[in-house]
This record gives sequence, structure tokens and C-alpha cells, in this order.
Amino acid sequence: MFLRTISRLTGSRCSGDCQIFQGYVTLTKGGMMKAGEFYTLTLAGIPIEAVYRNVKSMRLTVYPPDGRVLIAAPAGTSLILIKNFAVNKLTWIKKHRDRFLQKTSAARPAPGGTLKNHSKVFLWGDAYELELIERRGNPKIIIEDGLMKMYVRPLSTKAKKLEFMDKWYRRIIKEAAEPLIKKWETILNMEINKLYIRKMKSHWGSCNYQRQTLRLNSELAKRNPVFLEYVIVHEMLHIIESGHNKDFYRLLSKFIPDWKMIRKKLNSGEP
Repeated sequence: MFLRTISRLTGSRCSGDCQIFQGYVTLTKGGMMKAGEFYTLTLAGIPIEAVYRNVKSMRLTVYPPDGRVLIAAPAGTSLILIKNFAVNKLTWIKKHRDRFLQKTSAARPAPGGTLKNHSKVFLWGDAYELELIERRGNPKIIIEDGLMKMYVRPLSTKAKKLEFMDKWYRRIIKEAAEPLIKKWETILNMEINKLYIRKMKSHWGSCNYQRQTLRLNSELAKRNPVFLEYVIVHEMLHIIESGHNKDFYRLLSKFIPDWKMIRKKLNSGEP
């Protein structure tokens, strides 16, 4: 099948300095999808979301801070055509996604991955001096007198220490996130079926709107708690409205009026 695609770079910008590429495309008859339906594909390890809307042309957007990629396609566009469109623009996607990821990485506080004695580590936006204490027994972490005391078994490797600290941060986030999710489930009249916590390099959080699950970055435990609640609400609202469109930002402004200031501080690296 011969498909003809005519595209152009608009040079326009959207809210949050996201990069937009708009393409004018022909439609095919196969794989017809309705407005509002959602699809995800992966190219070169990059997740790309596609949502079907009542628009006349395909629109490709890369969003800060984590380089989220979204294609808004006209209802009736085949999945094959969407994939081909994404493949043709893969270099453009990588360029702008990498730029956002580099800015975000530079803005975030040092993760304390060295785990050296007396190094600086963070918990809920506060800095602590790390004190490594070797002793027999189960490892544990205690916050005391401005210190983060990490008890580890003698001769524990660096990898084991990092693994334990990562697990500790995941537990901290889980304990803090669960009551916040319950709070917002009531406000938004929805139910989250599953919460996942993991250390992520490029996302503060994500959601699967079909399964109604959330995924949170354990690195949020190092930041001010207000950022955790913002990310939770942001992702829960995507279950109502999958895209970053006017309806989504209207909801976000309704429930978190100062979301722009919070997002700016989150991405600036402010603890």
C-alpha cells in the first residue's frame, strides 16, 4: 500500500515549552479507531502515546520535564500510519526528548548514590549527613539528630548498600502515597487499582488509564512532600483525561490552582 505523508515543522510552542511537530497525512481504511481511544507503542526504547481525537491532522508533541511523547491523531487513522509517522520523526523526537531529559537531570538534586560516610543525602526536602554504621543484624535506617544513620552488615558491598537504600526510599514513598491516593480517590470519585513504586530516570510518575494504575518515582522521597501530592493528582487526572490538553489543564487548575509554581520548583531541582 502506498502512503503519502506531507509534514512540516510548525515552530510553535505549547504550555510548558513543549515542542510540537504537526503533520498532514492521508488516512487508510485499515485499523479504524474512534476519537477518545488510546494506544501506546515503543520505538527505540521510547514509549510513544497515541490518542484519537476529532482533529484534522496528526500532531506530535514532546512534553517537559520527562520527554513524554504524545501523538494526537484524527479518528480513523490506522495504527500502521501512526507508527510510520513516528518512525519518520524519530530523530526529531530523540533530539527534543534528550534536551528535556538533560535539563531535568541537571536540575534534580544529587541522588546520594555514592553512599560515602558523611555525604549529603535527602529526605522530604531536608538534607542529612549520612553516617554508615557496620554491625551484625538486619540493615536499617534511622533519622536522628540531623543524621541519616544507615546500619549495615560488616563488609556489605556498595551494591548492597545502594539496593537497601533504594528499597527504603520505595517504602517511604509507598507509606506516604497510599493515604494521599485514598484522599484523592474520594475527591475525584475514582479508584486506583494498583500502585507501583520504582526508581526512574526520566519520569516522576506515570499512569495506565485503562487499568487505572499509578507508577511513582521513589526519588520523590528526596523532595518536598508537596511534589508527591502534585504528581499523584497529575497522574490520577490523566485517568479522566489522557492527554495534556485544555480539559486536562482545566481540571489540574481546579484541583491544584498553583500547579505551575509547583511544577516549576519540581523541575528546577528545589528540594
